[in-house]
Amino acid sequence: MSTSLRHRLRGPAIACLAASCALLLAACGSEQKETTTTSARIAPTQTAGTADPSASVSPSPSASASPRLTDDQAERQRIVPATKVTWDKAMQAAVAAVPQGKLVETELTWAPPNATASGSATATASASPSAGASPSAGARTPAWHTGVATSDGTLHDVWVDGVSGKVISDKPDADQDAEDKQELADRLKRATVTPEQAVQTATQDNKGTVTAVELDDAAWSVDVVDTGNWDKTTYEVSTTERRIVRQEVDRD
Repeated sequence: MSTSLRHRLRGPAIACLAASCALLLAACGSEQKETTTTSARIAPTQTAGTADPSASVSPSPSASASPRLTDDQAERQRIVPATKVTWDKAMQAAVAAVPQGKLVETELTWAPPNATASGSATATASASPSAGASPSAGARTPAWHTGVATSDGTLHDVWVDGVSGKVISDKPDADQDAEDKQELADRLKRATVTPEQAVQTATQDNKGTVTAVELDDAAWSVDVVDTGNWDKTTYEVSTTERRIVRQEVDRD
């Protein structure tokens, strides 16, 4: 083969080889770019599916948050701190107003409207009426509504101001008949445990605030309020021996 012919054949061959290399390089670059792009697309998906221990988590509501008070608990929260006279001081004032009287029952409540004793301070705005408050809560002054009976069973309705300790009113129970009087007189005779002893027995393990004491057929019923959570526990103390026969917690 002549030299000139070899030169003519080599030129196109070299050109063809160069073109093939260029195409191969372009294909490799395109494949590398596509792989990179695909990896970039896949990476976020893989990351999103993997838990990151360092990721911050929004705190859940605290389980220790104070529970909302019920209507009764809120009422206790208002009236107990507003009361300056304890149950026994109110009992002494009520019994003193009835000659030879004995306590039958006493309960902390709100005084009837315009029935506060002279010199009594009206409860502050913190003792505002709650929804569903009884009509007797109009004056918003705490008072001890007390029943005192004479030896023949005649019951007197006595109100004692819960701030000043003075007697607001004292009048016989107009609804009593002869049978009611005899039944009450007999109940008082059978009760050898005094109301003071009943309260001491009820509060020996619970140092709450006494809000009610009542003589039932065979037991003194004593209500004690826990000022930490405003629950009320009712203790039934035997009228013939100083022991608790029943107790019930009211968390409403």
